[in-house]
Amino acid sequence: MQFGAVIVAAGMSSRMGDFKPMLNIGSISIAQRIVATLRQSGVTRIVMVTGYNAQELEHHLANNGLVFLRNEQYRTTQMFDSAKIGLEYMKDKCGGILFTPVDIPLFTTSTVSALMTSGASLACPVCSGRRGHPILIGSRLVDTLMAYRGEGGLGGAIEHCGTEMTEIPVEDSGILHDADTPDDYRALLDYHNRQLVRPITDVALAKEKVFFDQKLAMLLTLIDETNSVRTACQRIQISYSTGW
Repeated sequence: MQFGAVIVAAGMSSRMGDFKPMLNIGSISIAQRIVATLRQSGVTRIVMVTGYNAQELEHHLANNGLVFLRNEQYRTTQMFDSAKIGLEYMKDKCGGILFTPVDIPLFTTSTVSALMTSGASLACPVCSGRRGHPILIGSRLVDTLMAYRGEGGLGGAIEHCGTEMTEIPVEDSGILHDADTPDDYRALLDYHNRQLVRPITDVALAKEKVFFDQKLAMLLTLIDETNSVRTACQRIQISYSTGW
C-alpha cells in the first residue's frame, strides 16, 4: 500500500503569539521537522494545507517537495475544514493517509512505521494511555468523513464513521507534545533537546549539476495530474519559467 500525508497549517496561531509552523525546533522549523520525519519514514506524497501567512510558509518550504493547497476561508473555518481540503485531494492517490496538525512536530519515524505496517483502516498511536498524532486514515473512509455534519470536527467524524479506531502502542511521547502556547513550545524545546539526532537521506541524479531530484519528480507528477504546468508550479511554489 502507498501512503501519503496531510499536514494542516492554516490556523492563525493566536494562542502562541507567533507563527507556529516557522518556529525553530533545533536547527529547523516545526514544519520542516514534520516533513523530514515523514520523508524518512518513506512517505513520498505530502500535502500541506495553508491559510494564515500562506505565502510566507509556502516560500519557507518551497524546496521540500510538498503540494500546497490553501484554505482561503481560514479566518472563519475550523481545522476540520482544512483537513477536508487535504483529504479530498489525497483520497485517490494512495491507500492510506497520515494526518497531523502542524503543531505536533516530534513524533518519530518508528511511530509512523508502526502505523503504516498496522494493516488498520483507522489507527492512532498511543503512549502512556493517551492518543496522539499522526492519525492513519484509510482512503476509503474519506468520503464518509467528508459527509459528516455533526459536532466535534474531525474527531467527531472519526467517531461516527463506522470504523473502530485501532490503537497502536508506541514508546514515543512526541505524539502528545503540541505547540499551542508559549509554555507548550518551551516544553517542546526541552523534550527535543533530550532526543537523539535522526539521519535524513535525499537522492538526486547529477552530472556536473543536479538534473533530477525530488522536486522535479513532484512537478512532473503534478503536471500529469492537472494537465497544467502553471497549476503544477503554483502547487509546489516555483515560478512558471523555472517549471518550463
